[in-house]
Amino acid sequence: MDSFINSHVPERGFVSTIHVLSNGEIIYSVQDFMKIENRFSWVDKKSLVRKILDLRKKTDDRKRSYIVIYEEGNMIREFVNVDQTFRPLPFF
Repeated sequence: MDSFINSHVPERGFVSTIHVLSNGEIIYSVQDFMKIENRFSWVDKKSLVRKILDLRKKTDDRKRSYIVIYEEGNMIREFVNVDQTFRPLPFF
């Protein structure tokens, strides 16, 4: 019975962060981000965590939302329940 219940539990929505460099390069992986992390020192980590938690509440089950952080202009944008083929524009 337990295996039946567990196999039918919907997956929770997921939130990812993407970093976009001023040259338009898009950083998806944590490993790549670690190399350029100092370029995003302006991002308030506590505020970012709050945004992630808030966006997670808005994200439907089995969907994905993104927080895209642009180096150019120090801008942060949220994209809720996007298609699996979503790719952020390299410039806002």
